[in-house]
Amino acid sequence: MRYTDWTREKVNKIIKNANSNNPYKLCDFLGIHVDYADLGKDVLGLRTVNFRIPTILLSTRNSDQENYVTLAHELGHHICKHDTNTEYLKRHNLTFKSYGVEYEANKVMIDILTYNTNIAEFHTQKDYINYYGIPDWAEKYIDWNQLRENADFNTFDSVLD
Repeated sequence: MRYTDWTREKVNKIIKNANSNNPYKLCDFLGIHVDYADLGKDVLGLRTVNFRIPTILLSTRNSDQENYVTLAHELGHHICKHDTNTEYLKRHNLTFKSYGVEYEANKVMIDILTYNTNIAEFHTQKDYINYYGIPDWAEKYIDWNQLRENADFNTFDSVLD
């Protein structure tokens, strides 16, 4: 499986229809139940479907920012219609994947977190990453070329490296 323009368009359409890129609001819009539980030290969150009811479970041990990012990642599994019943995001597997369902979920996560952004507003890539709360492990999923193609460099002074 590869992340495609069709997938990105689907994410953008959902965000436009929901009138928000906030993962919590997107879950509400899509009818996905969000709940919390102590998932131990390693599991950040998971997505499951029981009796055709999608649910995302977030760890009570996560920070608010970790839950926000994890929810966007788990939404990626839902939006891409991954057919495995349970997807886990674990602290120990937060490394770059170049293919498969985790790659796709991480690409959706980045598209949700950075929807409708203008990189010309930032002096450096690091400023951009910090502003949108993108974890260091997820930086490689950012499509800098696509962001530059859509940037409006006429409205801001930018020295993006």
